[in-house]
Amino acid sequence: MRHRVGALCFSALLIALSPFAISGQTRIYFTRGATQAAARGYLRGIRDEVNFVLRAKAGQHMRVEINGRGATRGVVIFPSGKQDGGPGGLVFDDNLDETGDYRIRVTESSMANAWRGSFTVKIDIVSRSGEAGASSADYARYVGKYPNELFRSEPKLKVRLRELLGGAYAAFTNRLQTEMPIERDGDVLIVRGCMAHQCTIEEAILAIDLNDSRPTVAIKSTQYGGGFKVFAEDKDRVPEALRRAMQR
Repeated sequence: MRHRVGALCFSALLIALSPFAISGQTRIYFTRGATQAAARGYLRGIRDEVNFVLRAKAGQHMRVEINGRGATRGVVIFPSGKQDGGPGGLVFDDNLDETGDYRIRVTESSMANAWRGSFTVKIDIVSRSGEAGASSADYARYVGKYPNELFRSEPKLKVRLRELLGGAYAAFTNRLQTEMPIERDGDVLIVRGCMAHQCTIEEAILAIDLNDSRPTVAIKSTQYGGGFKVFAEDKDRVPEALRRAMQR
């Protein structure tokens, strides 16, 4: 079986940010059809901050991830002024309930050593309604392809998985660093991968029922005692194809 190692990009299109500073903040634009944008910034000390602004709508799902040369902190400020955020890494991953301009403020973490250097912000926004996802039959066309292509082309699937997995969503994506070709077992699509250099220890398997597009996920991790934990919309309907994949 062929494997491919690489960071999984959950986006319909990754776009580079145009350097557009407006009143001390940089506005981020999404091109037509894009669900993800990336922006870069530079921090010069513990008292420095960089601000970005973007337009989003109520009913969309937004995910904000910040990675820098040192420890960071990100805060998402809603149009109404309410705030949410936390230490760098994944600072926000939730549904939006307001329409308007959202501001993202990036600073160094006051809980870590001061540093100076660059950072990257990745923003992923997916509509929860209005966009048609793949039909059950359409998913079959991904057999033989890699998970990256499936998730890049089917943003609706990402929203459904976030709802299914909740706080375990990051654990799932982190275990798709080493990708395996997508397989079909009867009427079920099997999507699987593992952490780089930790296959058989830290794994993730996604089963998609081709009859109704229903996803079921199994995550294997030391945090689950070295075994699999299954996440299912209907726990009485775990596909046999997934059980077979877990035994391989």
